[in-house]
Amino acid sequence: MDSRAQPTPMGKLKKLAGYGVGDFGLNIYWHTISIWLVYWYTNIVGIPPETAGILWLIGTLWDAVSDPIVAGASERVKTRFGTYRPFLLYAGFGLGLAFALLFWVPPVEGTGLLVSLVGIAILFRTSYTLVAIPYAAMSARLTYDSVERTELSGVRMLFAFSGLLVVSLLLPPLVRWFSGGPVYTNNGFQAVIIVGACVATTAILLCFLFTRELPVPDSAATANKPVRVSLLRRFRENWALSVLLVIIFLQSGANASLMISMVYFIDANGGLFADKEVVMTAFAVATMVGVMFWTLFIRRTGKKLSWCIASVCIATSGLHMLFFGPAIFMGVPLQVVFFGFFLGAFAVLLWSFIPDTVEYGQYKSGQRSEGLVFGSVLVVQKISGGVMGVLVTQVLSRIGYDPSQVEQGAEVGRSLIVFMAISPSALLALSIIPVCIFPLNRHIHFDIVVRLSGGEDRTAKEDPA
Repeated sequence: MDSRAQPTPMGKLKKLAGYGVGDFGLNIYWHTISIWLVYWYTNIVGIPPETAGILWLIGTLWDAVSDPIVAGASERVKTRFGTYRPFLLYAGFGLGLAFALLFWVPPVEGTGLLVSLVGIAILFRTSYTLVAIPYAAMSARLTYDSVERTELSGVRMLFAFSGLLVVSLLLPPLVRWFSGGPVYTNNGFQAVIIVGACVATTAILLCFLFTRELPVPDSAATANKPVRVSLLRRFRENWALSVLLVIIFLQSGANASLMISMVYFIDANGGLFADKEVVMTAFAVATMVGVMFWTLFIRRTGKKLSWCIASVCIATSGLHMLFFGPAIFMGVPLQVVFFGFFLGAFAVLLWSFIPDTVEYGQYKSGQRSEGLVFGSVLVVQKISGGVMGVLVTQVLSRIGYDPSQVEQGAEVGRSLIVFMAISPSALLALSIIPVCIFPLNRHIHFDIVVRLSGGEDRTAKEDPA
């Protein structure tokens, strides 16, 4: 292996923190829209929940078009800054501007308003794709060691959920402050969103400055492979990626069902819970603690076993809330805290699994397809989230949630407790099945990287073919 893959302790820290800070910026964007965009549509703009769900789905369907295009184009870029880093520099500013527009109410009504909101959503999601896909794909160029990728994923997720913490802790009180009272207003949202865009853009630029891409491992190990392999064939041969996409669909659906419904869940049970920022900050802190714990736990225990343990723990928390109701401490439902802690495991695991499938596909097809891997991952994530967004809004409509009412009925609150208890737990429990058949572990991946770099096979019996 190239000595450049073994940096000094300070160099390693710089790489980890430099990469992680980019996800802090991206998650200011992502968690703001995941938690607040549908709520903003229904409670600020005044759109019915079903229509808000359709707007959310249209955005995710657009991602299914734009993500593969950006993924395929980005991996062919060659500049003095590298392949993926230039996107952080040049597209980061446009993403901040698009984010500011996303929480702006156009001065039109009826169909014109809906068309305008769709257009703005498409603009934002395209801008986000131009940064998020290259950023994600870049992780496959920063290190080729599976264990170090777990560390990279852990630090990245710590920064990512720091973005969640900022959104959870600061957005509600700042919106109220800029609104001039306890009632959220569009002007209040707009002011906070502009501040958030400035912070997020700065973080993405810092990521550009403090990261460097490594050369791609390549050798005679793939010399006998076809020079050009169709995209469909590369996808078909990458069995690890196919299994991983099933895992991601289930995990992303679980995460979206929790995040989108959480604001409504707190609203509808306002007499039981503390303010939104208190509950959501407790969730974010628990997730950050979980990321630190699970990063160490996964290094020691392994990825598959850790996934199964975390899934069972979330399902147990959900069942407890279903049968016994929220266990409330200082206004915070403790099951939500447990959800946050155990969700930290999946954040680390996913972004540790994903880059390993790049080398698997390279070994099988002879071509390295980072764009295929990370593009398909993000498409599946967003489609899953979009489907779940529609489901959440349909549930809200069916249970009688009324955005115009400050207080919801007791039955609405109970129904949202049931949904929060069942949906993420069931999806994550189901994800255990594809996790168990995922064809990679750290030893198999190590051997693949050795072969790609021209080394000898270490363990022939673990040949992934």
